[in-house]
Amino acid sequence: MWTWLTQSNAQRKFVELIYDRTGKYPNWDPPSEITVGSFGLIDRTTGNFLPKGSIYSNDFRPLLLHAGIDPNSDEHHPKDCPEESEFTTWSKNVKRVELNVASHAGVPGIAEASIKGTWQVKKGATGAVLLMNKPRIKNITPDALGKLSSIELLQSMHLVTKVFYCPAFSMYLSDKSGENISIALLGSAPIVAPVGSAGAMAEVKWWSNTHAGLARNGCKTEHCFTPLYELLHVRLPRNRRATPSPVRTGEQLWVIPPLPWAPLNEDGQEVPVYINEDTDSSDSEEE
Repeated sequence: MWTWLTQSNAQRKFVELIYDRTGKYPNWDPPSEITVGSFGLIDRTTGNFLPKGSIYSNDFRPLLLHAGIDPNSDEHHPKDCPEESEFTTWSKNVKRVELNVASHAGVPGIAEASIKGTWQVKKGATGAVLLMNKPRIKNITPDALGKLSSIELLQSMHLVTKVFYCPAFSMYLSDKSGENISIALLGSAPIVAPVGSAGAMAEVKWWSNTHAGLARNGCKTEHCFTPLYELLHVRLPRNRRATPSPVRTGEQLWVIPPLPWAPLNEDGQEVPVYINEDTDSSDSEEE
């Protein structure tokens, strides 16, 4: 069972594990929408994104004009990417293996489940799993990002540049017991719809056999969950005289911001950082 029951510890540990694997930030509360174009900061105590504004607000229109973007155009608006069948990721110390369907024969529809698997977590370590069914991505184009990078306000904020939307998600954060967890999305196959009606889907639901750790999931018919998003920060110029910075354009003018906390141990606590203050001159170079 869990030895670190504080919400912030669990949440930040999940964020860190998925971030380390994907370079993107997971949303601990996927029903709460993270929107493309929002800008703000990551809460250091919880890992939540704290929006401070949006590039699509009326107040931001003068800044767009100054950056060479017509606010009445769709140049800076997010583009929709084609739907994917699934998105699955898991952290270090986790291994995915085939789900043994025979051992779960009593679970109706598990053999036909579109997403299914067993994840083995290394004992003594904490692992995370994030699954999405039929995700669609909305993102800001590289050309628009290039112009947005010149806006001074955004240079002190993180910008949401990409968001994953899906109708079903499952997330799991283990404890340190070394549990093997099996997860499946049941009833995800299309069903025959009456003539003249729109295509239908069987009712879907997540099944898992977890007995420890934390599990969160949701299922809807519409793409209303946002479990994962990309944050970028304007790249600061290098203050070096010897080698000039290379010419960058578009998305190259942005970088992925680091997590705003020190690395966490397996219990979700920040690892102390010690600074060597030893000024013993015996290790210094001779003049």
